[in-house]
Amino acid sequence: LNEKMEDFCPRCRTSSYQNPNMKLLVNVCGHKMCESCVDAVFTRPSATCPECGIILRRNQYRLQQFEDSYVEKEVEIRKRVLKDYNKNEKDFPSLREYNDYLEELETIIFNLANGIDVEITKQKIEEYKKNNQALIMKNRQKQLRQEQLLRNKLHLEKTEQEMRNRRAQEDEIKVIRSRKRQQESLLDELISSDRPAEELVAEARATKKSKYDDEEETVESTGVVFSKTQFQQQKGKVAFEPLLIETGSLYTYKPLLIDTHGPGVPDLEELESYGYLKNVRSLESHNQGGGFLPAHACHRALQEAFSCLTMSLQDR
Repeated sequence: LNEKMEDFCPRCRTSSYQNPNMKLLVNVCGHKMCESCVDAVFTRPSATCPECGIILRRNQYRLQQFEDSYVEKEVEIRKRVLKDYNKNEKDFPSLREYNDYLEELETIIFNLANGIDVEITKQKIEEYKKNNQALIMKNRQKQLRQEQLLRNKLHLEKTEQEMRNRRAQEDEIKVIRSRKRQQESLLDELISSDRPAEELVAEARATKKSKYDDEEETVESTGVVFSKTQFQQQKGKVAFEPLLIETGSLYTYKPLLIDTHGPGVPDLEELESYGYLKNVRSLESHNQGGGFLPAHACHRALQEAFSCLTMSLQDR
């Protein structure tokens, strides 16, 4: 049961549980061995597979990619067969013949992967290679050119992206240095100039606005467009702006006066002297809310009761 649940080497019976660092290698026939056993078996240029007896070479073992050995075997067979069966739809006069070709290809792969008529299938492949040798070489060259074009395109895109990133970093450094110089210049003027601070700050803001417009054009040239706020957020900091101090009279609190169209309600301190709290039930400790007393509830009840008592239809 453990062997079925874990990866293990059929030769030395070592499992991944016993050796977590074990590397399993799989050959072209789909059978696997650990790397240590492969090195031990292939002391000579060739050796037989311990499970099926096929003569193999050391370079025919590779690192296992799929958990299922059958899938590993089929993928390897498919790669090997497709090197010769490399026709495409343009090589056939009709779609029906192309579909028949694809069906024949899948039958060949299935037979080799499942050990069905292996010798007959291999003879069929050799006969196909002999009859279509020129077309096979032509399609191989075509595939190589397409792969090379794809690699060149990917390399070009990677190079252009690196250049854009490098240009963006250089522009960012320039912007940061420019902002720092502006801040230092503004502080120097505030210290040494006799002009009003409000005038200096307003002038600095106007200069800063024009600089922001230039920064947006610079970022746009790199292929990315940000708003001013997004541009600041992307840099990770907001430029320093001196705060303006407004001079004027201090704020004076004035109590809010509301016309309730009724008699005035006594203050909280006067409720007990007027006898309003005599008929209010005293609260126990578990019924009291934080900061509230029976006088507060009585005061609100009086506000509601006295409101609109003197209101007439004419006032309405």
